[in-house]
Amino acid sequence: MINSYWNAGDAGCGSLAVGLKRQMATIRPGEVLEVFSRNEGAPADIPSWCRVTGHKLIDADHPVYVLMKRND
Repeated sequence: MINSYWNAGDAGCGSLAVGLKRQMATIRPGEVLEVFSRNEGAPADIPSWCRVTGHKLIDADHPVYVLMKRND
C-alpha cells in the first residue's frame, strides 16, 4: 500500500537526495513512498540513497520507485 507520492520530476542527484529526505520525514516508519523521477541518474541514485540511509527499495522500474521508510 502506497502511503505517499512524490513527483521528483527532473531533480538531479543533490536535489533528489534532499527531496527524498524531506519526503521520508513526512511519513511514519514502515510506510511506503512512491517516487516518480525522470532524471537519468535515478536508477543508480535512488538505490544508492536507500543503501546509505537504511530505507528499503521495494521496487524500481524507472521512472517509478517504491521505498519503505526504515523502522527506527
